[in-house]
Amino acid sequence: MRVSETVGEYAEPWSFVGTGDGTDEFHILRAVAEKYDGTCTLWFPQAPPIHKKTGLTVLDSINTVIDINPKISTFLFLIDREHIVQGINRRSGDKLDNSDIKGMIEDRLSNKHIKIIKMEDNTPDGAFIIKGKLGSRVLQIYVIIQGIDLKIEEEISKLIKLEKDITILPEKEHIRDFLKKHFIEKA
Repeated sequence: MRVSETVGEYAEPWSFVGTGDGTDEFHILRAVAEKYDGTCTLWFPQAPPIHKKTGLTVLDSINTVIDINPKISTFLFLIDREHIVQGINRRSGDKLDNSDIKGMIEDRLSNKHIKIIKMEDNTPDGAFIIKGKLGSRVLQIYVIIQGIDLKIEEEISKLIKLEKDITILPEKEHIRDFLKKHFIEKA
């Protein structure tokens, strides 16, 4: 599987990938995609056809992407949990669960005239598989909410602990320092 910044760099894209304002997701997704066989290309523009959005507003890009490349009907959205939690009135200690996020996704998509045919959220917290329709077009939409409480760095830190038995603070600087020390210097 390949991750491409431009349409036609390798082949027609199989899926559009959208994120909020994150900068590391492209590199993380490219590293993960290299582990999978196949000829699929994920179109992950660094300068997206839509201006940077955070949280579930990134779902608004579906309509724009379809206008730019009508062949795309599969979408993957990677969203940090912190951008969903912000602006929501929650009591201290309340966690945002799948049913809360599911309702927010349904509202966002219906506001963009996307009818949800089926939505699975029986996957781990924060993973949704949606089959929808925009006019006569059938869409497959994957929404991944990253982070245990706030952001993807928490999950990366946990993975480093599991794989290397090294505790790293879940902050970008600490993770980058760890990766430089353990992987880049060895190359």
